[in-house]
Amino acid sequence: MSVIKEELDVKKMYGEQCVLSKDDFMKKYDINGLSYDTAQSLLQKNGLNQISKAKPKSWYNYFFESLFSPFNSILLGITLVLIYTDIILPETPSYANIIVILVLVAASTLLEFFEEYRSNKAAEKLKELVATSARVIRDGSEIKIPLKEIVLGDIVILSSGSLIPADLRIVESKDLYVSQSSLTGESDAVKKLENSENSINDINSLTDLDTICFMGTNVISGSAKGVVIKTADDTYFGKIAHSLSNRKTSNFISKRSTKCK
Repeated sequence: MSVIKEELDVKKMYGEQCVLSKDDFMKKYDINGLSYDTAQSLLQKNGLNQISKAKPKSWYNYFFESLFSPFNSILLGITLVLIYTDIILPETPSYANIIVILVLVAASTLLEFFEEYRSNKAAEKLKELVATSARVIRDGSEIKIPLKEIVLGDIVILSSGSLIPADLRIVESKDLYVSQSSLTGESDAVKKLENSENSINDINSLTDLDTICFMGTNVISGSAKGVVIKTADDTYFGKIAHSLSNRKTSNFISKRSTKCK
């Protein structure tokens, strides 16, 4: 993951918005809060605030993963040896040992398959039931909306325990500390401000972006208001997710190509 992070130029992505003073940022991007109609228009134009997901696995994907588990792979390897020693070499073939091992493989595969398939389906249903919301200002009033309906320019209200719904530029803060461990792996809370203490040349990593909060992180303490500057796949979290997905696909293709050769 560290290599992927290096590929993302945080200075280019967030530097200008980070170092602008609160007043200059509000003026430059004309931040006054959104109306309901404007928000709906942006939602239709840009889509939902969700990271694009890979196509869900089919049942046969779980089945083949269970069939070729490490334990089953060893048993299948032993079966190949037994085919040579118990069937090919002897004058009178013996199938007893092979049948026993194949029964073990079948039992192991079916048990693991049903357990994995059922647990993953249950997890997917649970995700659908969880409707996480965020507080935003629309038409001058504070309302709660689902995270997926957050749009660019929304003013989001944060408090202790809040999940950051998108990439935000903080415009008001009071003792705001955020956990970025989901992105950086560092357990220490990071203080966020409404006016940066860094210059553009000081920005080299996520921790230097002291006025920016990132999707997927959460508020440890304090309160704040932030303006949405990136949503869905354009967020830092979204970029990492797609970089990982592309690397897995590339590695799979390269392995297949090597085998074909």
